Amino acid sequence: MNNEPTPQNQPAQADAVHFLDYWQILYARKEIVIAVSLLMILTGIVITRQMPRVYASTALIQVQREQPNIPLFSQSFYRYDPIFLRTQFEIIKSSPVIEQVVREMRLDDEMGLAYGWKNTQTAKTNFERTVKLVQNKTALNIRRDTDLIEITVKFDKPDKPDGEAAKYAANVANTVAKVFLKWTQDESRETTQTGLEALNEQIKELDRTIAQAEEELAALRSKHNITMLSDIDTGTASIRAQIAQLTAEKNTAQMAASLKKSKYERIVELSPSEAAASLSILIGDNSLMPMLSDKQKLEMQIAAQEQAGLGPQHPDVVQAKALLEQLSGKVYERVADIKLGLKIDYEQSQSEYEMISARLAEETAKERELSSGVSLAFEKMLKDLAMLRDRRATLEDRKSRGDIDLQMPTTSVKIIEPAKIPEIPLPISPNFALNVTLSVVAGIFFGIVLAFFVEYLDTTIKSVEDVEKYLASNVVGIIPQKIRPLNDPSARPKHSEVYRVLRMNLKSSKKLGDGKVLMFTSASAGEGKSMTSFNIAYVCAEVGEKVLLIDADLHRPRQHKILATENVPGLSNVVVGEATFDQAVQKTALENLDFLPSGKIANSNVYGLMDTDEMRAVLDEARRRYDRVVMDAPPMIGVSDTAQLTRLADGVALVIQHRKYPRALCKRAKDMITSMGGNLVGIILNNINASHDYSSYYYEHQYYYYYYSNESNGRTKRRSSSKSKSQA
Repeated sequence: MNNEPTPQNQPAQADAVHFLDYWQILYARKEIVIAVSLLMILTGIVITRQMPRVYASTALIQVQREQPNIPLFSQSFYRYDPIFLRTQFEIIKSSPVIEQVVREMRLDDEMGLAYGWKNTQTAKTNFERTVKLVQNKTALNIRRDTDLIEITVKFDKPDKPDGEAAKYAANVANTVAKVFLKWTQDESRETTQTGLEALNEQIKELDRTIAQAEEELAALRSKHNITMLSDIDTGTASIRAQIAQLTAEKNTAQMAASLKKSKYERIVELSPSEAAASLSILIGDNSLMPMLSDKQKLEMQIAAQEQAGLGPQHPDVVQAKALLEQLSGKVYERVADIKLGLKIDYEQSQSEYEMISARLAEETAKERELSSGVSLAFEKMLKDLAMLRDRRATLEDRKSRGDIDLQMPTTSVKIIEPAKIPEIPLPISPNFALNVTLSVVAGIFFGIVLAFFVEYLDTTIKSVEDVEKYLASNVVGIIPQKIRPLNDPSARPKHSEVYRVLRMNLKSSKKLGDGKVLMFTSASAGEGKSMTSFNIAYVCAEVGEKVLLIDADLHRPRQHKILATENVPGLSNVVVGEATFDQAVQKTALENLDFLPSGKIANSNVYGLMDTDEMRAVLDEARRRYDRVVMDAPPMIGVSDTAQLTRLADGVALVIQHRKYPRALCKRAKDMITSMGGNLVGIILNNINASHDYSSYYYEHQYYYYYYSNESNGRTKRRSSSKSKSQA
C-alpha cells in the first residue's frame, strides 16, 4: 500500500477507472438515489390518484364534396382534397354547429351543474361557456390518405356516478356528427333553392315578355288581315343575321348576369366567417384554404395551451392570439376582396348585357328602316317570339334539373361508425402505468443528479486519492467500518488482518525507521484514533513484540474502558510525581501488552504536562523497556497537548475518519504536525463503508487472515484461511 504509482502507469490507471469512479459515487450515494426515486414515485402515484378521470369516445364520419347518389346528368369523380377536409374541420367546430349540439342535448344545464358555474352566471354566459367547453373538448383527426374524420370528445365531468362522463362523451360525439350532417344538407339545399328561385323569376319575366309579344303579333295580324308571309327579301338578310347573333349574345349575357347577381347576393348575405367557409362550395374559390388551415392550427394551438394551464397573459398564448387575429384579418380582407370582385364581375356582365342590348336595338332600328311592308315586321315578330320561347324552354329545362337535384338524396357526409357507450367505461387519463414509469425515470434521474451534486458539495476525505491529492501524504492503512476491539470475543477475525497490514506498513516505513514511540492522533474528536491505537498495539503484542499502550489523551481517556480496568494511577500521576512508572503500568490479559492509563491528578489541571522533562523521561523509560510504544494522543485541533507530544514521539500517524470532516480541517491537522516538528509517518483512513465506497474492494471479499497459536515446543505457527481479493 506504500508503493506509489509510477508516472508511466498513472494515465493508464486513470483511464481504467474513469467509468468506475462514477459508478462508485452512485453506489456510495445510493440512499439518496433510492430516497429521491421513492419520493418521486409516491408523488407520481398521489398526483395520479388525484387527477380527474378523463373519458373519450370517437365517432367516425366520411366527408366528400356534395354529389347525388344517382348521377342522372353527368358522371362525377371524387378527388382527395386535404384543404377541403381542413375546411370541414373548421365547420364542425364552428359555433353554429356546436351551439346546436348544446341546444339539442341541453348541455348548458348539465355541464353548468357539473362544473359549478350554472348558478353563478347568467344563462347567456352559461351557454357561451358550455359552447367553448365543448369546442375545447372536441378533437378532430383525419385518417391518413382517406376522407374519414374522427370526432373525439373527452370529458372528465360529470364524474358521478363513476363513468358518467364516458356516456356524455359518446352522446356528444354522435350529436356533433348528426348536427354536422344536417347542417351540410341544409346548406346545400338552401343554395340550390336560391338558384331555383332566381330561375323562376327569369321564367316569369320571359312569360310576361312572350305574352306581350303574342298580343302584338295577334294585333298586327288582325289589323292587316295577314294570312301568310311574303318570301321577298328586302335586302335586310345580313342585318337580320347579325340581329340573330346579337340576340343570342344578349340572351347569353343576360343569363350570365343573372347567375353572377345570384352568387353576389348570396355571398353578401353571409358573415365573413361563413363566407370564408362557403366560398369553395358557392363559387369554387379555394384560395382561402391555406389561410383557413393555418387559422385552424393556431386555434388548436391556443386550445392546447389553455388545456395545458397557460393563462391568457402567457407570452406563448398572447403571441398565438396575435397571430390568429392577424390571420383572421387577412381572411376577412380576402373575403371582402372576393365580394368586391363578384360585384365588379356582376356589374361588368350587366354592362355587357346592356351594351349588347343597345347594339341589338341599333341593328333592329336599321333593319326596320331598311325593311318595308307589314310582312317583314310580322316575320320579325315571329322570330322574336320563337327566340323568347326557346330561351324560356332552356330556363325551364335548367329549372327541371334543379328540381330533380333538390329532390334527389345527396352524399356529402356519412356516419361510418357512431361512438359507443362502453359497458365498463375505462378512462384514457390518467395513465397510471405511464405516470408511474415516468416517475421512476424522473426519480432515478433527479436522484442521480442530486447524488452527484451532494458529492460535489462534499469536501470531506472520501478516498486514498483524496489523501494523496489534498494532503500530499501517503496512506499507510485503510480501516473498514464495524471494527471492534480485538480483545472483544465478538470481533471478526478478518478485521485483525487489517491491523496486521497496518503494522507491516508502519514497520517498513522509512520515515519511522527504528523508532519505537508511535503516536496516533486525529484532526478532531470521534475519528477512531483510540480504537486504532488499541488494535495496533494488540496485533503487535500478538506477533511477539513487547508493547506498551499509553493513553495520553488526558481530556477524554478511553483505553481503560476498552481494557475494563482502572484509570489511576496513570501517566499524569507519573508526570507530577504522585506515582512511579512501575506503579502506573498495568499488565493486561495479553502476555506482551502492558497499559499505562491516563491517570487523574488532584487539581485536575492537565494542561502543560506533556511538555515537561518528566514526560520525556517517561517516554525514554518506555523506549528502554519495550519494543513498541503506542500512544493514544488527543486530537490536533483544539488541544495544545498534542502539538507538544508530536515532538516527543518517533513517529505520528494521523487517523482520518472517512467522509466526516472537511479536507481543510484534515490538512490543517497535518500541517500542524509537520510545523511542530513532528515526524508524520502517514495517514490512516478509518471507517470505510464496505458496502458503499470503492475503497472497500480491498476488504469486501474474503481475506487472508492469520491467527497464531503457541504449540508445545514454544514456536508460533501462522495459518491462513480462504483465498482473498484483498489489497494489492
